[in-house]
Amino acid sequence: MIRSLGKFCQGSVDLSHAMKFFVGLVLSFAAASKAQQPGPTVPMTNHTCDAGPVQVNGKPDTLSEVPDSLGFYSLFNGKDLKGWWENCGSHHSDQDKTNGGLWVVDSSLGVLFSSQNTNGAGSLLSTNKKYDNYELTFEIWPVFGNDAGIFNRCAANGTNWQSGLDYIKGSSIGGSYSENNWSPVGINDDPFMFNDSYDKPNITTWTSFTATQNPASFGCSSGGCTSDDFVKVWNPQGWNQIRVKFYGGLTSGSQVTMETWMRKVQTPQAAWVPIYKSSKSVVTPANPIAFQIHGGTDRWKARSNNLYRNIRVRPLANDGSPLLPVSIGQAIRRRSRVSVSFRDGLPLGASVSRADFWISDAQGRINPGFVGEPAGKSVRFAHPKHRISR
Repeated sequence: MIRSLGKFCQGSVDLSHAMKFFVGLVLSFAAASKAQQPGPTVPMTNHTCDAGPVQVNGKPDTLSEVPDSLGFYSLFNGKDLKGWWENCGSHHSDQDKTNGGLWVVDSSLGVLFSSQNTNGAGSLLSTNKKYDNYELTFEIWPVFGNDAGIFNRCAANGTNWQSGLDYIKGSSIGGSYSENNWSPVGINDDPFMFNDSYDKPNITTWTSFTATQNPASFGCSSGGCTSDDFVKVWNPQGWNQIRVKFYGGLTSGSQVTMETWMRKVQTPQAAWVPIYKSSKSVVTPANPIAFQIHGGTDRWKARSNNLYRNIRVRPLANDGSPLLPVSIGQAIRRRSRVSVSFRDGLPLGASVSRADFWISDAQGRINPGFVGEPAGKSVRFAHPKHRISR
């Protein structure tokens, strides 16, 4: 670099001018490389809040329920709000119970834009369908200064145990907060705290939590994720992914568990970075999943948007393990009788067969615990141990 500057300085240009020119180039490059959040190509206009979940033929209106190879179902088609309803029944819409916040789909970008109304009203965008145990993933491009969240098993009045998307000073991404006394004791856990900087929060308990999760695997310091590591796992100027697991607590005496992760959107995908895990002794029924726009002008940057895309969910067992979709295949060489039903995505029942048969997941992997034999032997499928008996 010194040699290059020396050559540049030959003639009538001195070193100070060269340095100014060089610094100007660096600043110009930095400004050009700073990603700008895309704006909507459609007007950010509101519509009247819904009275409740949208029903079709007496059932919740949802997208076509066809899972991908990992068992995830799409919750957002990138075209419209099919599968969702705007809930203005919580305190986040106190400024405007009729219109709430702004939820606008830009189909040309495949992106959901969200923003406060001009009067500071927020609202909840809630699924029409209820969920019990689930894993939710989505991509988000937020603006620093905006308070959003995922409302898990959200009741109509907004009662829930929230996975925070609080991209604001004094709070965190991926922490937890209970709304409307969802538990006997209020829950407010922040694994780290943003200060005045969107790219370097004050890391506290998150360091010790991530230290037990092999932090080198997701790019953090060996002792856990520190303040200086944050930009390694979070893109302050672009798309990021959030992952939430919420399971258990459906019956008396059981605990409900929340887990959250984050990572940048990149190819190849980086490892998920754990943020938070906690269990509470609270019973709560299945309810919709909701995205939040926080109400109140001090909780949202004026005229700014949080962006979402690729919202997906897959069912989990009560212990948090995934329930992959399964299919039954038969080599029909001889007559057979198969009677199998499914509970929580797993097979139950019996079969009397004179042909080989199998059960595989959506990736085509045959489960060896569910292989039947010919010669008329009866095979029973045991749930949930995944074993067979004769």
